[in-house]
Formats: sequence, C-alpha cells, structure tokens
Amino acid sequence: MATDRQLAELRARVEQLRSVHGAMALETAAARHDLAEALHEAGELAEAERQFTLACEGFVRRFGSSHPFTLTCLNNLALMLRDMRRWDQALSILARVHGERSALFGAAHPLTLNAANNFLGVQVRRGALASAASEYPALLAACEHTFGPDDPSTRAIRRDYADVLTRLGRHEDAAALRGASAVHGIGPVLLGCARLVRYTGLFPMSMTASRYGADMELAVHRGARTDLGRGRDIRDDDLGITVAVVAADDLPGRYDPSENLLEPADHVADALGALGEHLADADRELGDGRLRVRVHVHHDGWPRLSRLPSLAVDRRLMSARDRARHDRLMAQTPVVPRRAGDPRGKRRALLGGRGGFTVRLAAAPYVVVSTTVGVAQRPLPSRRRCEVSRSLRLRGPRQPLGGAPPLPSRGPSAAMPAVAAVSSRPLPSSRSLRSSDVTAPPACRVSRPAQSIPN
Repeated sequence: MATDRQLAELRARVEQLRSVHGAMALETAAARHDLAEALHEAGELAEAERQFTLACEGFVRRFGSSHPFTLTCLNNLALMLRDMRRWDQALSILARVHGERSALFGAAHPLTLNAANNFLGVQVRRGALASAASEYPALLAACEHTFGPDDPSTRAIRRDYADVLTRLGRHEDAAALRGASAVHGIGPVLLGCARLVRYTGLFPMSMTASRYGADMELAVHRGARTDLGRGRDIRDDDLGITVAVVAADDLPGRYDPSENLLEPADHVADALGALGEHLADADRELGDGRLRVRVHVHHDGWPRLSRLPSLAVDRRLMSARDRARHDRLMAQTPVVPRRAGDPRGKRRALLGGRGGFTVRLAAAPYVVVSTTVGVAQRPLPSRRRCEVSRSLRLRGPRQPLGGAPPLPSRGPSAAMPAVAAVSSRPLPSSRSLRSSDVTAPPACRVSRPAQSIPN
C-alpha cells in the first residue's frame, strides 16, 4: 500500500507531466494510471475513480478504445468500481473488456481469461453464486487446455470453483474437485478457526462452521496482531476454512476501528478451541458422523462489541436421541459456575433431554456456548444439502464471500460471452502502466496476487 509520501510524489508527477505534455498526453495518462492504482490500494476510491477515468480518456485519444492499454485501464477501473459495490457498472465494463480481448488475442489468451476471471469475481462478490458456478466448468476446461491441469493457475481456479460449490451446499462435488474428503470433522475445524483468530488478532464478526469446513469474517481494529486489510482472504484448504477480512464500512452497525478488540478476540479464540476439543470428543463418542452440528458466532449485543458474542451450536439435524446423548457428554465437561445476575450463565438445562444447554466452558469462561441462544435466528439446516449454509450477515453484500442479493437478469451490457469464465481468484499478476514503459501491453491489475495466471 502506498504511503502518503508516495501518493504525494505520484500526484506531483502527474502535475509535472500535465504541465509539460498536456492533460491528454500518453505520458500523463500512464502517470494517472499509476496514481489511480495507488489511490485504490490506499482506499481513496473517489479520487481513484476520477484518475482512472482521466487515464482512460488519454489512452482512448492516443490509441483508440480497443487498444490493450485502454482495456487494461478499463479493467482496473472496473475492479475499483467493484470495491465500491457498483456491481452493474463493473460487470458492464468487464464484459466489454472480455469481448475486446477475445477479439484481439483469442478466447484462450491469458488476458482474455483474466477479464473473464474478473467478471466472475464480481459475480461471486455480489452473491450470484449459482450463476458463477454454471460458468466455472467452461473456464476450468479452457485453463486446463492453455496451461495444463497441474499448473498453479489451473489449481487456483479449481479451488475457487470448489469454494463456490461448498457455499452452495454441494460438498461432495467440491470435494471431488479438490481431490480430498468432504468431511473434516467439526472439532478440527473449530480448532483451526481458533488458531486463525488467535494468530491474526482480528475480531470475529461472523462464522458458520460444520464438519465440512468454515466460513468466517474477521474485522480489522487497532489491536490486531497482523496488518491484513479489508478485502484480503485467508484460507486453510486442509480444513476447508475460508476467512474474509472486513472493515467497519462493510457493516451496517459500524464499530469503531480505532478500538482495541484484541482481548475479546482472544476470548472468542479460547471458546472456539475449548468447544472444538469438546466436539471432537463428542464426535468420537457418538460415532458414525452422528454429531451433525453447525456452530455460529452470535452477536446478541451488536453493535456493542464490548459485549462478547456467544457461540450458537445448532443441532437441529440431530435426532432427539443423539441430542440427549450429546447432552450427557456435555454434563461431563468442566464448566464455569453461574455468575450472579447472569441469566446466560445458568446451569445446563434439561440434561439428557431435548432442551440442550447454555454454559461457559472452564477453558473459556467469558464466552457463552449455547444450543438455544441465537439458534432460532438461523435458517433451518437442510438435510439434503448437509450442514453448511451461509451465516446470517451483520451487513449486506460483502467481499468476497458474502450473502449479497441475487444477481438480476443480465442485459446485453452485463452478459458474458460464451467463453471461459474464471474463478474469483484473479489471473495475471499485474504491473502498472508506467510513463517510462508504454510500448508493450501491460498485464491487468488483479484483486489478489496469489496463484495468478502469468502473461
């Protein structure tokens, strides 16, 4: 991310070139593109949009609307609009870029696949998972043909396709793509979530975990142990855990990001670890995959983050007999005695029956673990789709994993050509247009640098 000093230098460079060559000169346009990318990374999206627009006008005037430079600038403008959640505009621009690149380079060229990838990435962020899933197979086949089935880029696309299938509840199909078992075990998954929260120090805003993996949102704050910014992803493919990093602007009940939330984040990590150990033991005791539960982070006091969330254990897929057996196992687990005036810390209710429990585990005395608190607010799990569904969101459309509203019927401006469409993972590694390097087509800027398709 560019520092304030670097941004000032880029602005000064733009002004210098504008005064020497003119506002629409090629050198000025390339410098504006560099400035716009730096502003985008710094989160100054309004000014970034203006600089991208001016840069595009300069490239169009010099090269025309179909030149690779122009298309690269448009591609990066669309990615910026995506981060502003202006979905329709981003999709329209990316569809145009894809069509122009396909005509220039061919349908299987890396830059064409990059445009398709970015189009599909906007669909995923918008929440149009079914539409994205229908377009993944063609793209995966094209990438296997162009790069080979074992190329890192092809593997990244295959993994992202599997992520979308998982979020749609198609766990067996996702496991077949990954070449691994679909079932990890709820205990190991929760322990993996606990490690990620503890390692990053980010505050857990939402989580849905099951034996198939977990989907989490972690929020940035002043006391975090890492400098991960909004829009970044963390993955644990061995346990099927996907984490999206969010910020206060992503949530309707905005919190104060200058607040130090490290201590409550650690309390939640302790609770996830303690519950994971208990559920791992319960899974072994019940046997044969009978512990079919989902675990959610439930913010009962949102947006007052000083009030710790609870862990909601949804057991509605279990039979009454299995729930009773699980209750008896919980009765053998050390817990913290009820605190005065704390109704949520009451002793276990109806052990051995269907009432479940509300407890504080001894290893995590500050967080409530309950089979009732927050469970009724979750959608009823589907037996056909197994256990993982998207958790209830504290906000609207999120990036990149969120439950956004469905994509409306696409008109011609937002329609993808019948060609490969790539995963939410960006393809070619990018390098900016430079005023000193404007003789060869630059690669497209990408939303994430890892596992990218090379030029």
